[in-house]
Amino acid sequence: MQTVTVSTGKPHRASPLKKNLIILGIVVLAEILLLSFNARLDTTAWRATRWLMGDQQPYNWKAVRLNPKTHPNAPWWRTVTPPFHSQLYHHTESTWRALRDVGVPAEVIFICLLVWVYDPARWKGIAIMLSSILGAGAVSEAFKSVCGRVRPIGTLPNGHLNDGLNVWHWFRGFHTQVDLSFPSGHACVAFAMAAALTYLSPKGRRLFLLVAWLTSFSRVVMQAHFYSDIIAGGTIGWFCGFGCAIWMAERLGVPQRTLVPEVQTSPA
Repeated sequence: MQTVTVSTGKPHRASPLKKNLIILGIVVLAEILLLSFNARLDTTAWRATRWLMGDQQPYNWKAVRLNPKTHPNAPWWRTVTPPFHSQLYHHTESTWRALRDVGVPAEVIFICLLVWVYDPARWKGIAIMLSSILGAGAVSEAFKSVCGRVRPIGTLPNGHLNDGLNVWHWFRGFHTQVDLSFPSGHACVAFAMAAALTYLSPKGRRLFLLVAWLTSFSRVVMQAHFYSDIIAGGTIGWFCGFGCAIWMAERLGVPQRTLVPEVQTSPA
C-alpha cells in the first residue's frame, strides 16, 4: 500500500529566518536615517508630532508667531497653528496614558494573571512571559546605560530643558538613571510581551503587535522619546523577547503553537 502525503496548508511562504532578516534590515535602515546628521530627521519627526498632537501643556503658538527669534531654527510649519490648535493630545489624553500603562509592572502582572486563567500552560505560560520581559529588559537597560541619551524634554547638563535636541552622554546610565531615552523601556516591554503572547497564542499576533506599536507611539506623543528610541526598544523587545520565550519554553516542555496546518498522510 502506497502512502500519499497530503498538505492542507497554504502555498509556501518565506521562512521565518528570511522574514526576520528583512525586518532587521528595515530597522537598521530606519535607525541610520533617523540618527544621521546629528539625528536631524529624528528631531524633526519628534517636533512634527508635537506640533500636530500638542504639548502636555498647551503650547503658545501665538507667542511663537509674534516672536520668531525665540525659535530661530524652527521650520515654517512650527510657526503655523496646527489642526485642533494643539489640543489633539488633550482631547485623547486618557487613551495615550492607558496605552503607556501597558508597559508598567501593574499591567504586566495583570496580563500574567490572564495567561494563568486562559492559557493551558498555566504557570509555565507565566514563566515564559516573565523570561521574555526580563531578558529583553536586561538588554534594553544595558544599552540605555551605555548610550546615555537625554530625553527630548529631559534636563540638559547646563540645567536647561531639552527641546528635542540630540544629546548623548556615553555611560551616563551607570551614574544616574534620570532622563535616559535610548532605547525606550516601554516599547521594549510591550514588544517582549507581544513576543511571548505570540508564542503562546499565534492567532492573536496582529492584535498583540498593534497594541505594542500603539504603546510605543504613545511615548512619542507624550514627548518622552524620539522615534529612534521606540524603534530600538521595540526591536530589542521582539527579538530578544522571542528568543528568551523559546529558551524558557524548551526547558519547560511547552511546544510553540503554530498556525500552519500539519501535513497529513493517507493511504493511496
